[in-house]
Amino acid sequence: MRVRTSPYIYALLSASALALAAPALHAQDAKSSADAVAPGEIVVTANKRVQNVQKVGIAITAIGRDEMHAIGRQDVTALEGQVPGLSVNQYSPTITIFNIRGVSQNDFTDAQEAPIAFYDDEVYVASLGAITGMNFDLDRVEVLRGPQGTLFGRNATGGLVQFISAKPTKELGGFLTVTGGSFGQFATEGAISGPLSDTAQARLSFTTNNSDGYITNINPNSNGKLGNANFYALRLQLADEITPDDKLNVKVQLLRNAHERNAGLYSWAATYPDPANHGLGNFAANVPGGNPGAPFTGATQGQDANGYGTTNTNPFIQNFDRNPSFDRSYWDVMVRYEHNFGGNIQLTSISDYQNLQKHYKEDSDMSPLTTFNYDTDQNFYQVSQELRLSGKSDKTNWVLGGYGLIIHSNNAYLVNNPTTTYPGLGLLSYGGPLSTKTIAGFGQLEYAVSNKLKLIGGLRYSYDKKDEDFYDYWNGAQVFIWSQQAANIEALRHETFGNWSGKAEIDYKPDDNTLIYLSANRGTKSGGFGVDSGTAFTIDPTVAAATGATLISKIPFDQEVLTNYEGGFKLTLLNHSTHFNGSFFYYDYSNYQAFQNVGVNQVITNHQAYAHGAEFELNSRPLKGLYLSTFVTLMSSKIKNIVLPDNSLADRVLPQAPDTSIGALARYAFAVGPGELSLQTDWKYESSMYFETNNAPTDFEPGHTVGNARIAYSFHEGKYEIAGFVNNLTDKWYRIYNLDLSGLLGSSNQTYARPRTWGGSLTVKF
Repeated sequence: MRVRTSPYIYALLSASALALAAPALHAQDAKSSADAVAPGEIVVTANKRVQNVQKVGIAITAIGRDEMHAIGRQDVTALEGQVPGLSVNQYSPTITIFNIRGVSQNDFTDAQEAPIAFYDDEVYVASLGAITGMNFDLDRVEVLRGPQGTLFGRNATGGLVQFISAKPTKELGGFLTVTGGSFGQFATEGAISGPLSDTAQARLSFTTNNSDGYITNINPNSNGKLGNANFYALRLQLADEITPDDKLNVKVQLLRNAHERNAGLYSWAATYPDPANHGLGNFAANVPGGNPGAPFTGATQGQDANGYGTTNTNPFIQNFDRNPSFDRSYWDVMVRYEHNFGGNIQLTSISDYQNLQKHYKEDSDMSPLTTFNYDTDQNFYQVSQELRLSGKSDKTNWVLGGYGLIIHSNNAYLVNNPTTTYPGLGLLSYGGPLSTKTIAGFGQLEYAVSNKLKLIGGLRYSYDKKDEDFYDYWNGAQVFIWSQQAANIEALRHETFGNWSGKAEIDYKPDDNTLIYLSANRGTKSGGFGVDSGTAFTIDPTVAAATGATLISKIPFDQEVLTNYEGGFKLTLLNHSTHFNGSFFYYDYSNYQAFQNVGVNQVITNHQAYAHGAEFELNSRPLKGLYLSTFVTLMSSKIKNIVLPDNSLADRVLPQAPDTSIGALARYAFAVGPGELSLQTDWKYESSMYFETNNAPTDFEPGHTVGNARIAYSFHEGKYEIAGFVNNLTDKWYRIYNLDLSGLLGSSNQTYARPRTWGGSLTVKF
């Protein structure tokens, strides 16, 4: 049989050739593929095959490995400065929340999945706590905006983020980067790759990150600064060409956070439920002459419900009586098998197992008082299997597949409120196991009507079954165990969801350098269960209304459906030196899963929502060594009939959805002596936004601009590089998260982005 090279291998070869990468569709030269990848372009796998990103009718940003390196040693939040419409909320390593075009899930409990799917080497990662730390030795990052449920599944409602690891090579090689910087940071990243035999290769990658923390805790009981890191990760990959038509890849990955003081990195602020604004949280210091709106006696201007106050205005100097802690162990085993049947037909099987153990403890009241502590523990595993068959002819590309997923997450929450400032609380212990089983079938067909016109259609049906056994104890006494209830109540803990995702698209190519597309995409996210504690439970709505008890039938929430109508263009200009892309979208969001924190409860309710906007990206290499890029996102959103604390209804805007965001990057590299000097700076502006669905005054974040800078010198044919960097160049103080606890504690959990950091790195390639 004739030896064939699979599309996936083409992707690896193309991506490994990328150089001088920069954000948003940036890589230097890539080998040509079936879609004619030209210099300055990059390949992606948005349609489960290798394609030139400029020829795919989806709003995509792909960041190559050299650009990931040029961003510097930052966490995954650095991506938001490179991608239109993207925000990344990682206020603690316990959870990572991607927000694309205002679509996200801000529930911080461990039981929820997100509407922005995260994929690691084509494998869906359900746990929001597993993402942190995976961004090492990557070949590229792909960010797809808008529903992607047809090929990627039920939880790609608003889009997806995919990490693609650098793969084993047939020649011996590798690299090592050592980074040192402010706050005592010492970090490493490296890999060694090469052949094991004529047909087999291996790659071992690693990273470490240690630092002292950036928040000073002045409490005498403190054991060091908060926000430190004590992290390492390993990834081993084996690739074997068993026969010319059979390829096997195995990946084993381990992530470990060990005893970090990295939980609840909040900055204290006194707040109160403002009766003049529907009971929404307002900053207590904003009330002249005191805090009359607070429902707690003794609270004065600038003090929380327990009488604590401070004149300190520095968000990075705090006074916590409790030492926070975070431990996490995550490991993953993935097996990918390809078989080429001939005739351009290929079978792909991806099997995966993930396991996560997490322990998290924070000082929720953020004060020197022993008032309110919050702990979580998670025992999680996930098993998934995808089988797909794909093929192509002169006019068609098609894919058919099936997918199965099992998730088991046993979640335990502990609230310790010894001063009982909130009526009825004391010691709350609640949680329980949540099991999810999913099966899905999908298919997509692309048909070239002519050289200029292509039609694309796809369909996926997903069926989910979820079972929860929730328990709740107050001060050691059993209050509620769901599985022990009467049959009509017990049945509510079993939920099934069936729904379809679909895609219809028209691509028009008047010439090789122009793509115009129109599409309608429907994405779905499964329903689930909220987390309720601190009240009695009842099945009677009258009792719930009269006593404030939790209505059991309201704990489950329904699945959401987002339909996106989108049109866009992709232009390749000036002899392939410049790309100008744009898209216009309208979101019809049915049963949007709105998150609200009510007391100690995490409540999710379904609402109608809408959003519309436009995105534009421009990147260019006008001169040798010079790279310029910019993007603009404009959008507007609305959530209908949100129930506010005073039980009134109001329309609100989507959380973390600024009306305007603008990003820009410039990089210039030129010869100096025996090597090359490169200068780079990037900036991003975001207009004002709200952090939570309620849109409370405490959730309002003014517009701000943040920039970074990097200088690097490479020599000896690029085998050595010395670099220096400054992140948050102007030392801007701005928040990346807020949780309004005005009615519970008279304070607000607000997290600020890291202050200005600086450092240097040395990279050796061999």
